Amino acid sequence: MNTFLSNLKLQHGFVLLTTILIMALMLMLALYVISFTLTEFKISTSQTLSMRTYYLAESGVAEAIWRLKNDTDWKINFETDPNWTITYSRPSALYPNGSYQIQVVNSDRARGEITVTGYLNFGNSIAQRVIKTNVYKALGESVVGDAGEYADGNIDMSGTVLRVHNGSIFSNNNIIANFWSIIDVDKNALATGNILTHINSSINAAAKYAHNYPPEPDPIAMPAVSFDNAGDPDSYKARASHIYTTSQFSDLLWNNRGATLTLDGITYVTGDINIYGATDLIINGALVADGNITVGKNTSFCCWGTNCGRSHVIINRPTTDSPSGLLSKGRIDFELCLDSFNAHGLIYANDKINVLSLPYLIDITGGVISRKVTLTSIWQGIDLTFDNEIISYGLGDPQFSPIVAVEHWEEDY
Repeated sequence: MNTFLSNLKLQHGFVLLTTILIMALMLMLALYVISFTLTEFKISTSQTLSMRTYYLAESGVAEAIWRLKNDTDWKINFETDPNWTITYSRPSALYPNGSYQIQVVNSDRARGEITVTGYLNFGNSIAQRVIKTNVYKALGESVVGDAGEYADGNIDMSGTVLRVHNGSIFSNNNIIANFWSIIDVDKNALATGNILTHINSSINAAAKYAHNYPPEPDPIAMPAVSFDNAGDPDSYKARASHIYTTSQFSDLLWNNRGATLTLDGITYVTGDINIYGATDLIINGALVADGNITVGKNTSFCCWGTNCGRSHVIINRPTTDSPSGLLSKGRIDFELCLDSFNAHGLIYANDKINVLSLPYLIDITGGVISRKVTLTSIWQGIDLTFDNEIISYGLGDPQFSPIVAVEHWEEDY
């Protein structure tokens, strides 16, 4: 009997020990599963945060490149200032708890490094990821250098308030300011002849170079434009979206009196262009003439038949690799019945550009190129902002790439 009881106790002890061992094993297994699950959760969370911060940083790079191409301040500084730097933050991006910071540091003109840090808030912590990329844009000056206003002959200004932004003025003869003219030029005033400032007038520039302000500059040949050169597929006539005779274009303006006429692409007129009366004209591209162009043609009471009033002209550049502006194989005259002229384009005349007007606004971004330039605006402000791309594409010989290219890319965590 005692032996039986002893065996029974021994069996119970073995079962208890086995149970304890099994429970311990199951506990260890459970802890392992929990630990594995937590590790996998952390890995998954880390991967999610990593991808989201990467997307944030990548978005910042995309925005930086877009701004270098399209934001006027960024674009001008990137292309002209070798020491330019900027820091820009977007506090809310892609995700409710996401943000990024952009820093651009130039190492030369149109060459720099973009550093973008993407941030993602989760709980009491912040995940971040850094992307760095080098960007550049191939540049080349137009054939008239940095001249926002160029004349093969004299630049003659009377009663004129002219402001030239980001560029110079250049004459292959004389620059003349008289009759209380005020000329402000961000860069230089250059003339192979003389710079003549009459009493009560002023020419303010970073520097003056002329025969009477030595050293005088070398002459610059006036660039040619291919209007209708035979066999040239890149001539304006060959690329024109619409071609009109003088009378056809006049009918087009007349039929749209009282409304706004919009021209898209390159509009080519085989003859003169006369813009009369209260014409509202929007040019999304270039308006080109074999003959002369008169804007705001001076008529009695600024009337064209029953269409009375002053003209308004807007020129837009439709794309970054297309020409825009007003181009004449003869001369361009801005007359007294012009009220406003706002252009992102090249104003080019193979003969002469003459402004004799009392406009509310003349604002040109691009450039003015002509054999001779005469400005008489009776102290109405004329603003001219030099844009190398617009001039180059308008002349038909772009010397640079319009693309901001990525040269190198690396990531940091």
